Amino acid sequence: MRRTFKEPKPCKLCGNKAKKLTQSYYSNEPYRGNLHILKQKTRNDIHDCTLWDGETYYHNAGFFCKNKCAIEFANDIITGKRKLT
Repeated sequence: MRRTFKEPKPCKLCGNKAKKLTQSYYSNEPYRGNLHILKQKTRNDIHDCTLWDGETYYHNAGFFCKNKCAIEFANDIITGKRKLT
C-alpha cells in the first residue's frame, strides 16, 4: 500500500528516503502547467516530461521503501530482535 508524505521520510528499516511522487506528460504540445519539470525530452515534436508537485514523496510499502523491508521489520518484531517504541 503506497503512502505519501510531505517530506522525504526515511524507511523505518533501511533508512532509504522516500521517492518523489511524479507523473508523466506525453503530448505534441509543450507542458504549460504549474508542476516542476524534472526531466524533459523532445523528439519529433513530441514532448515527454516527468513532473513533480514539489512537495509529495512516497514509499511503496507504507512506512517502508519496499515489501522486503516491511516483512523483515515484522519478522524482527515477532522474533524479538527489534522492539516497538
